[in-house]
Amino acid sequence: MPASEAASMEEGSSATRIGTSTISRGGDELANIITPEDIDRKPWKYVGYRNYARFVASEDDFFILRRFGSLSVRIALFLQDEIAVLENELDEIDKMNSRKDSADVHNGSFRQDNQIQHDRITILHKIRQRILKYKMKKLQTPRRQDIRSLRNWHHNHDHAAISPEEQEYLGHENDLFSVVQKDKTPLRKFIDNSRRLRTLSIWRLKNQDSPDHERGVVSYYSDKRINTFASGVVVSLGIILLLAPLWILYALQSSALKLAVITVFITTFLIILSFAMVAKPFEVLGATAAYAAVLMVFLQFGGDSS
Repeated sequence: MPASEAASMEEGSSATRIGTSTISRGGDELANIITPEDIDRKPWKYVGYRNYARFVASEDDFFILRRFGSLSVRIALFLQDEIAVLENELDEIDKMNSRKDSADVHNGSFRQDNQIQHDRITILHKIRQRILKYKMKKLQTPRRQDIRSLRNWHHNHDHAAISPEEQEYLGHENDLFSVVQKDKTPLRKFIDNSRRLRTLSIWRLKNQDSPDHERGVVSYYSDKRINTFASGVVVSLGIILLLAPLWILYALQSSALKLAVITVFITTFLIILSFAMVAKPFEVLGATAAYAAVLMVFLQFGGDSS
């Protein structure tokens, strides 16, 4: 057989093998395509904590964990006792070093303690570690609606995406806390508590990067749009409450009617400020007093002009 023919056959054989390998890889890719049926059958494999964490991270209010109330208190009491014991040991060392018949030790220098009084420095290090752990923080209780949203996510995955034992923390409603704490105005809370208002299409995020299996089941809404709307409502009400009484008082002639108008607007202002904004009682009273002063000044000028 000529050498050229042999080389040609070898090349042809090699091409066949390469082609077969390509087909095999393509078959593997097709076989690894995850279908909705696969997800429904094994959500614990294809959804799991990766997608659950993504869902929880999509809204700060969903970042809910257990506070372990009684255990936290018990650990705090345990740390408190440890710190108290270390405090007594530190006091004993200080008293011993302050005695007249003891060696001259500089009780006002941490640097010399590092060189001489190793016991005192060791105790201080232990106290520091426990004091940092002992600091207690008041955590905000999550809303039931947010807990319900997390439960709905598990329900949509047949409670199989996450191990059932690891979902049980959502059942301890009185022991849960929100990690990310946000102060919301009463108006914003009213929108959140209303299913119809909080699911309006104008808030919906259409280009949210969500897994295919969540589309049509999980909806994402823009916090920024809702907050902008709530702020716009408050600003509009503020403008109305400032301008409307001025024109009404200008048009009225009777002092009794003017006082009645001022009373109505001051009461309305106080109610709106109390229920539509995040403000402390003394801040509400201060703002209301300033608003009343503005109206009374205009009333005085209006009386002078007439």
